[in-house]
Amino acid sequence: MYVGEGEALLRNTFQRARLAAPSIIFFDEADVVAAKRGGSSSTNITVGERLLSTLLTEMDGLEQAKGILVLAATNRPHAIDAALMRPGRFDLVLYVPPPDLEARYEILHVHTRNMKVGDDVDLRRIAEDTELFTGAELEGLCREAGIVALREDISATVVCNRHFLTVKESLKPALTREEIDSYSSFMKTRSPTSSSSRVSESSVKRQMKAKKNSLAPVLSVITCFASIALLAAAKYLFVQTNQTQTELATT
Repeated sequence: MYVGEGEALLRNTFQRARLAAPSIIFFDEADVVAAKRGGSSSTNITVGERLLSTLLTEMDGLEQAKGILVLAATNRPHAIDAALMRPGRFDLVLYVPPPDLEARYEILHVHTRNMKVGDDVDLRRIAEDTELFTGAELEGLCREAGIVALREDISATVVCNRHFLTVKESLKPALTREEIDSYSSFMKTRSPTSSSSRVSESSVKRQMKAKKNSLAPVLSVITCFASIALLAAAKYLFVQTNQTQTELATT
């Protein structure tokens, strides 16, 4: 890739999205495009900052991205630059946890529906023994179990429980508890900002309501005086009209 080609691809992507609006732009592994500014390598800093500046400009810079929804996914949220995390850009953060027991059980069902498994295979037990496994790792577990069965017997038509156990002993989840805790801490640091904004917004509403309540008696007094003035003016006009008609009749 030549110098400046990444920025040109970003600009071209947003241009095509504007032409096809309403549209959605999805960035997978967004930490590559929107990495934090600053680092040890000057070359990486230059390329990363150019990509980030282009992304910021296209999202809400010289030309607003109206009708475009920008989504991004990453497993390194701490590597995203803070400029992209303010409201108006990536203002909503959703944490997708690893599959729980029921989700793992359903994933195993999906990846074994076209596979003939033995009667001794207990998918519920396998789901219980595969904590912290992602969906891709569960898919790999089922695929490797089929390969182990073929290695044992090239004409095998059934995948037994021992094949799953063999693969399970050699596989370890890539996700760790420390990483889950880091994701949780990231969400906790994000939540006070949103909560403080909600608190400030509610306090402003309360102040406006209090001002309206304090002005209510004054407005009622002003309305009363205005109605009295209108009645007096109407009575004065009525008297003047009667006097004019009397003078005309006397003449």
